[in-house]
This record gives sequence, structure tokens and C-alpha cells, in this order.
Amino acid sequence: MFNIIKDSFNITNKYIVLATPLILFSLISSLYLIFSSNGNTISVLLALVLFYLMLAAFLSGWLFMVRKCVTNPQEDDINAFIGEFPAGVGEYFLSMCGLIFVILFLSAIFFAVSYKLGLKYIGDVSDVYQMIFASSGSTESLQSLFLSLSAEKKVMFAKWNILIFFTMIINYFLIMFYSPAIFFKTKNPFAAFFISCKDLLGHKILKNILLFVIIFFVYFILSLISAAFVNNKIIHFVLTLVNFYYAVFAVIYVYNYYYKNFVQIGANIDTRI
Repeated sequence: MFNIIKDSFNITNKYIVLATPLILFSLISSLYLIFSSNGNTISVLLALVLFYLMLAAFLSGWLFMVRKCVTNPQEDDINAFIGEFPAGVGEYFLSMCGLIFVILFLSAIFFAVSYKLGLKYIGDVSDVYQMIFASSGSTESLQSLFLSLSAEKKVMFAKWNILIFFTMIINYFLIMFYSPAIFFKTKNPFAAFFISCKDLLGHKILKNILLFVIIFFVYFILSLISAAFVNNKIIHFVLTLVNFYYAVFAVIYVYNYYYKNFVQIGANIDTRI
């Protein structure tokens, strides 16, 4: 495990150029969503469809580059490596469209079940969330809102947050190997999901859980630090760059781990699905 972490850091540092398309896409997509959010229902729906296609194109090209740097860590021609992005778009665009659809569908099921369980065993706190949304623009309003809640509502609200948190954790864990399965095993997004679940929940499940815990724990710590320095522009800018670096590392770490444990067998490559 720790050898893979070290190897993944080396790959990340060598191919730090991977951060460039990620930063550019984050910036462009954020601006696109901001400027396209105003308008009638049809224009918003068309904007969302276009964003869906943009995301699929980015993932297909960027993750193809990630696979290349994991399988060929000795490659020295960085310029040739950058040129792999359009090749990945052409080869995996439809696969990524399917992946996004499956993830959205799976997430909808998870949160629908979680919502039903919450209503049955915790109770309805939709009024609290509505008030939080209405007061989200002011820290003082949020503080006053929480102080005004009854003890029972506070407990119910805390339970709902815990339920949502664990729903997200389970959801993220279940799709951890989804995209690697597409890029290493099969381009069929539906078959790849079941293959990824088989690998995830198989005999290496404890190692897989450890992998997820490491990635999530570091992300959680970085999020806390970023939140603590949100008002310091210089430190916040530096932490933003650190978060982008960590995002690249985390993806390379997962792909490298999957490649070493479920694809590469000695000097051979397991192509079975």
C-alpha cells in the first residue's frame, strides 16, 4: 500500500501537467454554469445537457491521460503525453456519457432510499433546511436560526446530517473503481460498473476500504484547513493549488492501485473482465 502511495506521488510530480486541464475545466465549467443559470426552463435544460457532454468529453480525455501515465510511468516525452487528450475523447466519450448517467441514477436511488429512511426513523426537518437556505447569505442569520431551534429539532437535524454523510460515503465508495474498470477492463459502462463492484467487494475489500479511508481523511483535513483560512486570500489561493494537486494525486493513486492489484499480474496484464 505505502509503496503504491510513494509511486503515485512520483507519478504525480512527474506528470503535474495533469493539473492544467483540471484547473482549466474547473474554471471554464464554473463560469459556464454561472452565466447559463439565468433564463427560461428550456435554456437551462439545454445548458445542463451541454454541460453533461462537456463533462463527458473532459473525463474521457483526462482520465485517458491518467491511465497512460500509470501504465507508462517511464515516458519522458511530456508533449506527446499531452497530445493523448483528444485521443481519449475519441475513444472513451460514449463510455463517459454512460458512466455519468449510471452515477447519477445510482446516486438518485441512494438518496431516495436515504430520504425514505430518514422520514421514517428521524422525522421531517424540511422546514429547517428551507430556513437555512433562506438564511445562507448571512452568518449572523444562520447563528440566530440555530439558536432558535428547539433541542428536539437540533437532534433531528444532526441525525439527518449524519444520515446524508454516510449515504454520500457509501455512494462514493461504491463507485471508487468505476472509471478505472472502464479504462482498464471494458469500455461498456454498464458491464464496467458490475466489474468494479466485484473488484471492490471481493477478497481485497479491507485493503480497498483502507485506500478509501486514506483518500477521504486527507481530503477532509484539507477541507477543514481551507475553511479555516477562507478569509485570507493569499493562503486560500495556495490551499486551492494544494487541493488541485491532491485531486490529481488521488485519481492517480486510485488508478495506480487498481492497476497494480486488479490488472497487472507480475509482468503480465490481466485483460479478463
